[in-house]
Amino acid sequence: MKINVVAISKPEKGCYKELCDRFAKMSGRFAKLESVDLFNSKVTRAQDEGAGSAHEIYAQLFRPWMQRGFTIALDPAGKKIDTEAFSRLVENRSEVTFFIGGAYGHGADFLKGCDTVISLSDLTMSHKMAKLLLFEQIYRALTIVHGHPYHK
Repeated sequence: MKINVVAISKPEKGCYKELCDRFAKMSGRFAKLESVDLFNSKVTRAQDEGAGSAHEIYAQLFRPWMQRGFTIALDPAGKKIDTEAFSRLVENRSEVTFFIGGAYGHGADFLKGCDTVISLSDLTMSHKMAKLLLFEQIYRALTIVHGHPYHK
């Protein structure tokens, strides 16, 4: 199984990277977990112009990843699910790709193109925290699917 986490963000550093790497390593016995950060000068310019421009550039950067298995966008307005339901999203799939939007989130057209849209929480959090929470939940989901006791 392959799981991709694709984010509009600068590469993580310090404790966030260390913890994400730890969960990726622990997930390694069940799946290959890859993190891809996408950020360039076009993103900076588009975000300075506003939400419409930002959504366009985010969608362009995400486009090559849209055909990578089952696609899941993270969005505050997405469906609220518990950990058991989250584990069912990854169960029996050969590849899953999660998308974390930029400062302006995702555009409506992009969300329609994904297989599902979920919310990690009603809380507002930084991209770093969202990615870390996602990595932990991916590991937890994989342990549920494989009958490992971590979830308990």
